[in-house]
Amino acid sequence: FTIHSRCALAEEPIDGPKYNFVCADYAKGEVCLVTDKGEVKRVIKTRNPNDVWSLPNGETLFAWRQGVKVYDKSGKLVFEWKSSEKRDEIHTCQPLADGNILIAQNGPSRLIEINRKGEIVKEIPVRSRNDNLHMRFRMCRKLENGNYLCMVSCDDEIREIDPEGKTVRVIRDIPGVRMAKAHAVMRLPNGNTLFSTGAGAMAVEVDKDDKVVWKLERKDVPEIKMGFMTGLNRLSNGNTVLSFYQGSHHLIEVTPEKKLVWKWRLPSQRTVVSVQILDQKGDASKGQIFK
Repeated sequence: FTIHSRCALAEEPIDGPKYNFVCADYAKGEVCLVTDKGEVKRVIKTRNPNDVWSLPNGETLFAWRQGVKVYDKSGKLVFEWKSSEKRDEIHTCQPLADGNILIAQNGPSRLIEINRKGEIVKEIPVRSRNDNLHMRFRMCRKLENGNYLCMVSCDDEIREIDPEGKTVRVIRDIPGVRMAKAHAVMRLPNGNTLFSTGAGAMAVEVDKDDKVVWKLERKDVPEIKMGFMTGLNRLSNGNTVLSFYQGSHHLIEVTPEKKLVWKWRLPSQRTVVSVQILDQKGDASKGQIFK
């Protein structure tokens, strides 16, 4: 069983998931582990979950409205961190190689790294141009070189910040790209940056000079009604799995040539905002899962 062989067999789009995966349903308040047969194996109830990760030891890490939680493979809560701020929202987290967790706090407008004791071990202020508590940050990622990619959603821009908090790059106002409450961002192994544009309903890959090298938009996938685009997961075969908050389907997979491999609407879910395919090699905490 490999991702490549499963996808290679699909000549026509298939209805139904092709992999085991974990996803977050923001509006319904559920994190779901789902099999490749579409069976929901586990549901974790929480308020407004967003960024979700599966770790090599079977743990599930996710951000929820006021913090982050970790459940083990048996479904037991093994770690929780909750913001102490009176006004705050947490929409993103990332497992790090040293065991710490990256979090973006929308209230105090900062990135923090916490350890498994719940202690803040690093803090980086990140100021947005627009003061919007709910939309300030979506997905943020720590890079291998120590920099951070921040989806400053209220400003519709991606900001790369060095370990001291200095802005070293801003991605915005790209011709032909509509960013509107933009959601996910990641740095790929080839150095390109892949992101989703939210209500702009585009997945865009740009090179180091911000030149668009790949873009998926509504006209490319006429088989579905593409809604608000949220999570992305770039697979090792070059295909991309995308999730949607609205539209006819919650999840799709497309090839680099923009051919639809499979599409699926989870029967009991409402708004899927993050997804990680489980049938892929790599350690999420070591930056080997691209989502």
